[in-house]
Amino acid sequence: MKTIEFGSKTYRVAENWSELTPDQYKELIMCPRLKADGSFETLDNEAAACRAWLGMSPKVWANLQLAHWQWGQLRSQFGWLFTTKPEGKPPVSSFVHKGPGRRAVNFHLPADGFADTTAVELSFANMAYLNFANPQEPTPEALDQLIATLCRPRRADWRKFQKSNNWNGDVREPFNESRMVARAKDLASLDVSLKLVVLDYFERMNNQFLEQYGELFGSDRQPRYGDGRGWVMLLKNVAKESHFGDFDKVCQTPAHLLFASMLDDLLDAQDAEENAKKQQPS
Repeated sequence: MKTIEFGSKTYRVAENWSELTPDQYKELIMCPRLKADGSFETLDNEAAACRAWLGMSPKVWANLQLAHWQWGQLRSQFGWLFTTKPEGKPPVSSFVHKGPGRRAVNFHLPADGFADTTAVELSFANMAYLNFANPQEPTPEALDQLIATLCRPRRADWRKFQKSNNWNGDVREPFNESRMVARAKDLASLDVSLKLVVLDYFERMNNQFLEQYGELFGSDRQPRYGDGRGWVMLLKNVAKESHFGDFDKVCQTPAHLLFASMLDDLLDAQDAEENAKKQQPS
């Protein structure tokens, strides 16, 4: 944090994403996306970002008079909002939402790096994301399904679960497809800024996950299922091998454990293939 002075007033401002307040984070999370598309890089957007970064009220900002050199100095100090991305879990670890005609529910975000995410959650999250981000036929409501998959209420028996041998650090209730579909409809009215927080968090974690297990996804072959169902088919194929049990048990396996095992099997198979080639007579 550092201090900026305007006349007789001083403002404590953030120098990176981790120093923003939760409200500032939600308001500013769109900035890196605006920078990526030059058509949105406007003075109005920069001014709005600057006001939120300063923590200044709209009324005070409207009456603020800045010389060109002062604005230039400010831009150089908050420009990181447009050129850098957050890291790790956002300061918003949960949010309260009340769907149409329903009681308010507290939704919890997953742990950083998919640490408490099961294989089935990750698969459904990627299916929803691929439908949402499809460049030919995007499905806007799929974003609500992505959020409903990742963000879930605290399980009713969480205190008992914490004391059990199965405790994995996840207070969220187990993923259920039917509940996800119903909650996604309620989450359609969720504040857009919160939707962007979850979307950004998922994209960053998912990119790291895909990079970590890149060899499992690096085939040049066209995917059989363009809508992301290949993720679930992958779980089905793992269940056939019975290493992790039946399909239900595979679905509940921690995502990193499952994919690390698959990657290890793939590397073993590649090594065996290379050794077989070396042993063949030339």
